[in-house]
Amino acid sequence: MATYQFSQINSAVDSRLHDKITLGFITAANVRIAINNAAKYVYTDLNLRTAKRKSTLTPRLFNEAYEYSAPTDLKALGIIDVRPQATDVSKPEWWLTSDEEFQRKRNGNDLIAIRDESGTRKLLISLDTDDDTSAISELDSLTAGGGTWTLFGDGTNLTADTDNYVHGNGSINWDISAAGGTTAGIYNSGLNKFDVTNYLTAGSAFVWVYNYSATNLTNYILRVGSDSSNYYSMTATTDNAGNALSAGWNLIRWDFSGKSTTGTPDDDQCDYVAMYMTKAAGKISETDYRFDYLVLKKGDIWEVSYYSKYPWQSSAGTYLQDSTATTDYINADADEYNLVIEKAVELVAYNLREGDDAILAKRNYTELRDQYLMRYPSEALVLTNQYYEFGSLEGDY
Repeated sequence: MATYQFSQINSAVDSRLHDKITLGFITAANVRIAINNAAKYVYTDLNLRTAKRKSTLTPRLFNEAYEYSAPTDLKALGIIDVRPQATDVSKPEWWLTSDEEFQRKRNGNDLIAIRDESGTRKLLISLDTDDDTSAISELDSLTAGGGTWTLFGDGTNLTADTDNYVHGNGSINWDISAAGGTTAGIYNSGLNKFDVTNYLTAGSAFVWVYNYSATNLTNYILRVGSDSSNYYSMTATTDNAGNALSAGWNLIRWDFSGKSTTGTPDDDQCDYVAMYMTKAAGKISETDYRFDYLVLKKGDIWEVSYYSKYPWQSSAGTYLQDSTATTDYINADADEYNLVIEKAVELVAYNLREGDDAILAKRNYTELRDQYLMRYPSEALVLTNQYYEFGSLEGDY
């Protein structure tokens, strides 16, 4: 637990500036702004020991699923490690690279990248892991996986598509009719038998979905069971990484932990699957929706070690980017606390037009910073990029 509260920092800064805070030469609001800015400056300038945190990777780590939720308080590129929670699983030597290079080299290359896009952050992770995968259907043809895929709800014009797909040799293409119902998709009641026993507690089902349009699209529902009267049902409102459903290809994940049960499914004799969207009745007469590669995966539980950008904690232990109460704690040990004090004195002194005090505090901060870096170098992964693949004299790469 952090030791030093905002009130202590306020008092320490005041004592260095001849009690001018107490005497009212500067408002309490401006002091708080300066101290918050000082804390953020130190956290931006240095990777502090006490800024290290860990968070369970969301979702679990899967093969062929590359996008994961980044911790809300992840600092810039401050990834230290991604490691298994189980001690009997080996951990690779990670390479932190750019989003662009990750897309070129992502297949089993122990890569990590951070994607900043549309105001959200995602972790990109590529690792060849044993995630207990069982394919239900490649969805390359209308008979892929056994039986025959058939239209569900407002689905129409069912065909195999060998031009636009993600996995294997094709996908299953379907349109939305003009009927005006609230569901549309496909189902199959004669699949080759498959067993869901090992996935019912902590497993997931994945499929690639191609949306012509996400307008008036509410969710995707998966039914898995032994027939149309005995099945498990799961609903997904976002893609695998928590992004809103969008036009184009989306990797959908359904977690069995959130399943509902109809009838009494025979877990090791399943041969029924239905996949369909819930939609507005006005979503009609649209073409070229697709499903591709339906699989079951269990995944591995891994955690992310990283540097946080939140310098504060509330008295209840909630991490904060800015302090709002005198009882908030700074996430800093004694030597780190002194860095925050010097930077706060500098910023408050500038506000008070106390140039000499500001210059002295700035010099003190620089000396303390250099000493800290010598003792505690950053543990964050270093960003690397290779813009070209260089060939050998024989023409190999």
